[in-house]
Amino acid sequence: MGSEEEQKEPVTGGCLCGAVRYEARAYLQSAYYCHCRMCQRSNGAPADVGVFVEPGTLRFTRGAPRFFQSSPFAERGFCATCGSRLLWRPLHGKHPEWINLSVGCLDHPERVRPIRHQGVEGQLPWFDPDPALPHARTDQIPEIVESWNRKG
Repeated sequence: MGSEEEQKEPVTGGCLCGAVRYEARAYLQSAYYCHCRMCQRSNGAPADVGVFVEPGTLRFTRGAPRFFQSSPFAERGFCATCGSRLLWRPLHGKHPEWINLSVGCLDHPERVRPIRHQGVEGQLPWFDPDPALPHARTDQIPEIVESWNRKG
């Protein structure tokens, strides 16, 4: 998650077909690779790259995503027209600091450089970009373990 000291930067982005567009302020220097099976399945790639959003700054400027509850405590937002995965957010407004955007849907993803890997229990052996970065299993991230145990 982005830290209070880290610079929040304005971002814009949207889906493949243009039906959903957004703007936000994001912590571009806290991006991460997520190798969990849910991320792999939801975006059809070996990993997702996520970037945290400053709470309260995400605003949809065209359309809105459709949401699918992917775990007991979170949901993923997609474009209902083209299927592009846009974001992940906790349910019931809990942990608004955890809302994150998929970097691939940013207008300028080249501004992002991931700093860590997570969900490596699902990591495919042939995909390890930036192998020198820290790697963590989901069960090594206390906040996620706690949310799974509480289911929200």
